[in-house]
Amino acid sequence: MYSALFVSDAHIGSSKRADEFLDFLDEVKTKKLFLVGDLIDVVCDGPDEQLDRFFDIIKNKDCEVFYFFGNHEKENPHINGSLAHYFKDIKIYDSYIYIGLKYKLFIEHGDSFHNKDIFNRLLKFSLKKFKRVLFKNKSKKEQLAKKKGIYYKIKPIIRNMLYDSFVNYMASRAKKNNCDGVICGHLHCLEQKKINNILYINCGDWLRLNSFVAENSSGNLELTRFKKTF
Repeated sequence: MYSALFVSDAHIGSSKRADEFLDFLDEVKTKKLFLVGDLIDVVCDGPDEQLDRFFDIIKNKDCEVFYFFGNHEKENPHINGSLAHYFKDIKIYDSYIYIGLKYKLFIEHGDSFHNKDIFNRLLKFSLKKFKRVLFKNKSKKEQLAKKKGIYYKIKPIIRNMLYDSFVNYMASRAKKNNCDGVICGHLHCLEQKKINNILYINCGDWLRLNSFVAENSSGNLELTRFKKTF
């Protein structure tokens, strides 16, 4: 059993690997479960079997659950409507400081990065407007087809442009909160490194990597991919 488990960016509602994620979540044993944002995709517009199973698992799992809203949950227009009943009795976090066995960790999805300066705010606004125009009045199937096309080609380019700035920003968030490190998501890039003596860890995603971060019984942090461990 893990002391703590951190996962992000499963994008239930659009991901073809959602069932693999749910199998993992159902099987894994941990004392604390951190769902570090973008578990539900922005295009998810109503109840379905995968969402039913996801919330059934986390509400009945024998551990403490911390659910963080990422940009996809925040921008999903149905979160306070047709999806609202799923979040009954679930506490939502923007950030959290976790005192682990070895490390004091700042936990956040990472999308607050886009509000830190004028350039990032304008970039986020432009991307959001582009997304709305691209997906306006489209069915879920049409939205997914478009996401696989031009939207998914543009997004990695923007992500690579901002990568270094993002990593430094997240490390500074940990430092300002007197933490040893930060665990985040958002970039879909499984990674661990030191930034000015601050431990930076990204959970990766469940679209390509099936990855997670775990604190073991010794307090060490493991970056792992599903089916290599279980």
